[in-house]
Amino acid sequence: MVMVIDKRIKRVFLENKAPYIGSMLLIALSCFLFTCLVAMGGNLSRLTYQFETKYAQEDASFTTVRSIGRLEELEAAADARIEEGRMFDYTLSEGITLRLFSKNDRINLPAVLEGKPLGGKGDILLNPAFAAAHEVKIGDVLKIADRSFTVAGLMALPNYIYPLRSETDILPQLGFGIAVIGKEDFASLWEGNRFYSIKFNPSEINPRARSAAFIELLRSRGIEVVQWTDIDGNNRVRAVTNKLASIDSMGRVVPTAILLLASILIGNILGRMIKRESAIAGALYALGYTKKEIYRHYLRFPFAIAAMGGILGTALGLLTVRPGLLVMLDSFDIPLTGIDYNPLVIILSLLLPVALLGSSGWFVIRKQLERPPVELMKGDRDKSKVHGLERMFKLDSLKFAAKFQIREQLRSLSRLTLLLAGVAAATLLLLFGFFLKSGMDYFLTAELKNASNFKYEYLFKSLRTGPTPAGSEPYAVSSFTAKGDDSRAFNVIGVLPDSAMLNVEDATGAKLWIDRVLITKPIAERLKVKPGDTITVIRKADYRPFSLRVGGIADSYNKSILMPLEEYNETFGMPKGSYSALFSKARLDLPDDELISALSLDDKIDAVRESMAPLTSMVVFVSAVAFMIAVMIIYVVTSMMIEENKSTISLLKIFGYRKREINSLILNSSTFVVAIGYIVGIPISFAAMGGLMQTLENSAPFAMPVKIDPLYIGVGFAAVMLSYELSKLLCKRKVNAVSMSEALKAGTES
Repeated sequence: MVMVIDKRIKRVFLENKAPYIGSMLLIALSCFLFTCLVAMGGNLSRLTYQFETKYAQEDASFTTVRSIGRLEELEAAADARIEEGRMFDYTLSEGITLRLFSKNDRINLPAVLEGKPLGGKGDILLNPAFAAAHEVKIGDVLKIADRSFTVAGLMALPNYIYPLRSETDILPQLGFGIAVIGKEDFASLWEGNRFYSIKFNPSEINPRARSAAFIELLRSRGIEVVQWTDIDGNNRVRAVTNKLASIDSMGRVVPTAILLLASILIGNILGRMIKRESAIAGALYALGYTKKEIYRHYLRFPFAIAAMGGILGTALGLLTVRPGLLVMLDSFDIPLTGIDYNPLVIILSLLLPVALLGSSGWFVIRKQLERPPVELMKGDRDKSKVHGLERMFKLDSLKFAAKFQIREQLRSLSRLTLLLAGVAAATLLLLFGFFLKSGMDYFLTAELKNASNFKYEYLFKSLRTGPTPAGSEPYAVSSFTAKGDDSRAFNVIGVLPDSAMLNVEDATGAKLWIDRVLITKPIAERLKVKPGDTITVIRKADYRPFSLRVGGIADSYNKSILMPLEEYNETFGMPKGSYSALFSKARLDLPDDELISALSLDDKIDAVRESMAPLTSMVVFVSAVAFMIAVMIIYVVTSMMIEENKSTISLLKIFGYRKREINSLILNSSTFVVAIGYIVGIPISFAAMGGLMQTLENSAPFAMPVKIDPLYIGVGFAAVMLSYELSKLLCKRKVNAVSMSEALKAGTES
């Protein structure tokens, strides 16, 4: 049943639209981000699981010194499926490499995304990113080793979801792709590199324990493992897990923060409205309305705003799920079998604003209406109350304009706090993208360019001894984890003590010679070690533990441990004088069949820069969101200030103040507060980014430095001040619309 007083709700909304519309837009933004991000994350998780399950994703892959015979017996002993695979890197042209796999029958089956599966001889399947980058279409013919192959379709492999060329790569390279051809076609071209994929049968035993037991089984049969990669340690798959973690974090934190900000804003608006209408509330009591009915009346305001904002934001969020998911699937090769719109996400998106704003409104109403009706009918007695903070400032010596503006801010501490918090929150979002871009730029220049004197890296299939080509240096590398922390991998690298290829410095900038074990800063911080401590590392190839004594800390964000090559071979049981890779300043002419990979540092840097395009888009999007939040918060707070000062503005007009002077007095009073809010937001941004980098620590083989270019600090400040000026411009009409009669009304009401 609608009460008579509820008819005034529409009138109140129309009379003072600005704060209500601003709050509704904040809620809509929160619900939009929540629905979009959570639904995208849920769909990506579901699609990934379906892909991994349906197409038999491996539990691990490994290579051995010699071929394994009688796989059936080994499968029975290990309670697993094992399949031998073959691969070969073929250079189509300068800078364009295609990694060809022979088609598997039992593990890591190719999922056809478009086109048709492999048919007869001469068919080939490509990953979609490579085909798009090089404008290859289904039906086109590729020349590979003097053979013609027809592109039958586009496919995805469950062990190459994120198609990295090397396990140490940060991002995919546009010049690298993967392809699958039939076993007969592959055998007719090359022998290729042999590797094995294993998928354990379902069991309650820990996967890590099963892998360790299997490696021991191989060793007992005289089979030496050269390389072992668990699926959890495969960066080509783990990238999806890390992306899901970041989406989940963003989908929970950012919308909740915006929603809480909107709740505080509505609480302020509602509290001020009831204060202004306290005499009306008292009169309603006198007319016979019960407390429950008055509570219900005022609660209609937050409920209406929450409902309108929630419906608008949720609808927009649902509309963007599909486009957003398609953008993500441009980076990950996963079949899109359909989009699931989880009803629970929609319900939460609609109910959370109602619950939060309703709770905020109820507490405010309860606080304001707890006084007896007689007290309420006397009106708001706190209008001219001087707070202790205002008494601290000696304002008598200031000019009228400065005195007026400072008092205007200090006489409403809740409004002042809201403005500070809103600007600080907008600053946090605004600087978020700038932190990421600055960190990546720093890593590219300081970590890759300045710290490396080599141009190429060559990784061999097997250990080598003897002299190295002119202009190159030998090194050895293996993947390890720390004892008790097998989820975070890093490389241990053995190099020449006087290496001319690497520039290693300590925290003071002094050069470090690699004549002892050096660990980089991210590993030192994670393991909480210092020079002189001993750490235990676990080799991922066979899970064997080794002890290393830390000799120094390198000021680098790469996750690696450096040590002399001779000590490396001795510690890890490698032949004396052996190495597994080369640094080189010039391109070397090495047989392809001897190499696992050949990487150019310039190509790696170019690939990172090209792949930073999505990061730039994200920076623009996040900055736009932050700008909108700043505009809405400042606009709403300024509108509240104008509404509360209508009688003052009216008096100023009666006293002969011009429009420009009144606008300056009222609208410019928040300038200092906005600037302080931005300054407060900077250290909060540093702290938040530090926490974010820790949560995303597993997403790359390096730790993102928490740095920001001072230029971006200036750009951020300019953006916040621009939002402030835009808000002032929008509010100027409201100031000009105040009539001189408002002062007479105020006098009559008092």
